[in-house]
Amino acid sequence: MEETLEREIAFLARNLEALYRRRAYPMERAHYLLLLRLTDGPQSIGELAAGLSLDSSTVTRQVAAMQRQLLIKRRANPADGRSSLIEATGKGRTAAETMRKDRIQRVEELVGQWSAEDGADLARLLTKLNESLGQRLALLTAED
Repeated sequence: MEETLEREIAFLARNLEALYRRRAYPMERAHYLLLLRLTDGPQSIGELAAGLSLDSSTVTRQVAAMQRQLLIKRRANPADGRSSLIEATGKGRTAAETMRKDRIQRVEELVGQWSAEDGADLARLLTKLNESLGQRLALLTAED
C-alpha cells in the first residue's frame, strides 16, 4: 500500500504543478492561501504563519508583496501596539473569490463524472491526509 501511495502522491504533485503552470491565475498560489486564511478575519503574521505551517519571515515577504499589489492592508493590532493585523482588501477578496471559483470549476471537470460516493470519499481522505501532513509539519517545526 505505501509504495502505491508514494507513487500516486508523487504523480499527483507533478500533475498539479504542471496544471498550475498552464493556468493564468489572478495571483500566486501563496497569496491565494494567505487570503483564504484571512476569510476568518484579520490576523497577525504569526497567526498566518502558524496556520499555514510557514516561517514568519516567509509570510512577511508574501505580505509585503501582497500589500504592494493592494491585496491586503495592515492595521494596528489593538491587543498589541507593537504588531499589526493583516486583512484582505476588496481587491484581494475579489481576486481570491475569482481564483476559488476557477479552481472549483476545474475540480468539477476532473471528478464531475464520478459518483457522489467516490467524490465524498476523496474529499474525506484528502482531509485526513492533510490533517496527517499538518501534524507531521507541527512535529518537524517543534524539532527545529
